[in-house]
Amino acid sequence: MNEAEESGGGVLQEIERMLGWLTRILLVFGTIALILMAVHVIADVVGRLAFSSPVYGTTEIVSFYYMVAAVCLPLAYMELRDEHITVDILYLKLPLLLRRIVFVFSGLVTALFFGLFAYRSWLDSLRAMATREMVMGNAFIEIWPSRYFLPIAFGLLVIVALLRVAKAIFTPAVAEEHLRPTVE
Repeated sequence: MNEAEESGGGVLQEIERMLGWLTRILLVFGTIALILMAVHVIADVVGRLAFSSPVYGTTEIVSFYYMVAAVCLPLAYMELRDEHITVDILYLKLPLLLRRIVFVFSGLVTALFFGLFAYRSWLDSLRAMATREMVMGNAFIEIWPSRYFLPIAFGLLVIVALLRVAKAIFTPAVAEEHLRPTVE
């Protein structure tokens, strides 16, 4: 490893450490949302069947809070750990330099795509907060706070994708496993 990789690697490692901490926090919140969703639904079913009294707003809270949190908040954690679903039949056959180029390109496209999602969902969140957005179903529930899950999750995913691109460019010797030469 040369001096540029060591100095760049140190900064990138520190950024990765901080992002790891943030992504784990969001993972914990997503996990908590999943557990709360299960408890809430079970309480609703028990209340409905045993006491003829369902829990107020279960459908709305599960749909607009728990599900969104459980699905979106862990996305950056999955990206940081390179655990998203990939199909790499042709990718693994490419020479190492071409794999790096494809990886950098796909990371930049990912960052752009989720950056646009983050931007649009941020604007939607601000609008929802300004109007104190509610949903009317079995109950009136304010849902505007849940609108912030998306820009937070997508924004952090963008930062993680850009970090992975930077690692592939500046420290390819310590970059992701799939950028290393394969045994053939």
